Amino acid sequence: MDIYKISSSDLSNIPFIRHIARKGKPIYLSVGASYISEIEEAVRVMKEEGCPDICLLHCVLSYPTKNSDANLNMIKTLKRIFPDVRVGYSDHTLPDDTMTILTTAYLYGAEVIEKHFTLDKTLPGNDHYHAGDPEDFKKAISNFERVIEISGCEEKKVLDCELIPRREARRSLVLKRDMKAGEKITEEDVMAKRPGTGISPKYTDIVLGRCVNQDLKEDTVLTWDMV
Repeated sequence: MDIYKISSSDLSNIPFIRHIARKGKPIYLSVGASYISEIEEAVRVMKEEGCPDICLLHCVLSYPTKNSDANLNMIKTLKRIFPDVRVGYSDHTLPDDTMTILTTAYLYGAEVIEKHFTLDKTLPGNDHYHAGDPEDFKKAISNFERVIEISGCEEKKVLDCELIPRREARRSLVLKRDMKAGEKITEEDVMAKRPGTGISPKYTDIVLGRCVNQDLKEDTVLTWDMV
């Protein structure tokens, strides 16, 4: 096996978890119906045995899980308490039309998604009726790709697509009347207008009291070489 998945039912089966961890393979551990102290003990054991890749799967041990019980904020909690392991989501809710639940789990930081899979939800058994079929997973993957596309980065900066709109939308100091070379600029002579290609309004106090060094027409966007 490339990866070992341990269900919530074995979360407290410490000898079993220790045995699997010694294999040196990644372990995905569901943590449904558990307390943080139990999760901490399981994680400690896996680390002690040198497990190279641990992923805790938020899980609600209820089949099917009601939407109101999905408790997806727990994904954030697990990521905060266990920052050095991966966190995912093992889903038992009924697939919704837009796969919003899995998409939200992904938005909240789930790195691994586990969901029962079936080709026919009408088949008998405990799992088929709440499992996802190919169309459900197609929607979910499309949503994940859209989330990646729109997420961007956490650094606040001017995007390439904003460079021209920024220049056109920002304000500059603009003359409200014709002025002759040598005339002093007063508060009544200027106002803030688009575009933002001239002196920014934040420098108004510096500009006021200076003289224009050339004849300028009303509505001229002031630049530093004009004053």
